[in-house]
Amino acid sequence: MAAATFATGRATVVALAIGVLGLALGLAVGLTQGVLPGSILMGFVFWVGLSLGGLALLLIGHMAGGSWAAVIRRPLEAMVSALPVALLFFIPIVLLIPQLYPWADAAYVEAHELVAWKAGYLNTTWYVLRAVLYFGVWVLTAWVYLRGAREQDRVGVGPAGRIGYRLKNQAAAWLVVYVLTITLATTDWTMSLTPEWWSGIYGVVFMIGQAIAAMALVILTVVWTADRSARMDELLTEKRLQDLGNFLMAFTMFWAYVNASQLIIQWSNNVVETNTFFNLRLNQEPWAGMGIYLLVAGFALPFLVLFSRWVKRKRGALAFMAGWAILTQIVHVYWYVAPAVGRAGLPGVADLAILVGLGGVWSAAYFRSLGSRSVVPEHDPRLLAAEHVAHGAHHDAGAATPEVRHAG
Repeated sequence: MAAATFATGRATVVALAIGVLGLALGLAVGLTQGVLPGSILMGFVFWVGLSLGGLALLLIGHMAGGSWAAVIRRPLEAMVSALPVALLFFIPIVLLIPQLYPWADAAYVEAHELVAWKAGYLNTTWYVLRAVLYFGVWVLTAWVYLRGAREQDRVGVGPAGRIGYRLKNQAAAWLVVYVLTITLATTDWTMSLTPEWWSGIYGVVFMIGQAIAAMALVILTVVWTADRSARMDELLTEKRLQDLGNFLMAFTMFWAYVNASQLIIQWSNNVVETNTFFNLRLNQEPWAGMGIYLLVAGFALPFLVLFSRWVKRKRGALAFMAGWAILTQIVHVYWYVAPAVGRAGLPGVADLAILVGLGGVWSAAYFRSLGSRSVVPEHDPRLLAAEHVAHGAHHDAGAATPEVRHAG
């Protein structure tokens, strides 16, 4: 079967234009109001999280081996391809370390004994070196799997199967490395904004949020692609759509679980240093209101809606829930980071403009990658095996009909 493709050039140009306009507005307002460092950090955390969530799901898909993973492989690979763009977003953060992190101020460190004790870890030199290590590992992982995908596209079915087997065998090790580096990266980039506070489950909270956002973008992408590609329309059956909806629901449940677990564990400690984070976010507005929004609109309602098999089998309904999930994760990142970067209320113009601007640039890279490859990896053995079974079942059903009639 010839590889089916579709054009994304227009989407790429529109996304890039939106990105440039958003960044221009965000820089102008952010510099005027003095809020630019926090705006860039929050935008970076969300968009790099989409690439990393895509990387995690790509690894899990290779480990699982189901045909659903082959159908959504292109969107995941496109997210991973956008990782170098997210790396560029980190450059201004390095320059803004003194404005973002209290531990970069010698006077602050001297006045806080606990932070001084952490100074061997929390300092500019090691912060930058660790970031280089994180991105180096993630880009290497991305290169291994994107190279494997290109090799599968070039070769025949037999060699493609061997390549797929190799990628599957490596996935578990790369996933362990991902978990370790994400845990350290979130500690450096956001938890250290309040250097006297700590949480052992903090990295997991961000990891599952990244997985939710990535799965939601996958759903939006495959539904959008199915309207433009007969090949994706054929593969995006109700059963596969339901599988994606089940993943989104399961991730949402786990996201609620780890957030609740962190709150219960920290609050039960009854220690000042570990309660300051939630004391601010649960007892002061607008953070308390956002917390209620995250509980109701981020978990309770999506959980109840996604329990419906009908919703998960309807493209438009599931796409709506996917968009809702992405919005929730944006609010979640803001709720976690904004109070620590000096925000006292709802997002301002600079925050929203930088978020949209970085998102436009990231999305341009995403669409460009998506349009440069076939809609689905036609040589992926998981997809070939599933289609062989489906065709065999159809053939058997057709062959059984005359026998039944003859018996009658």
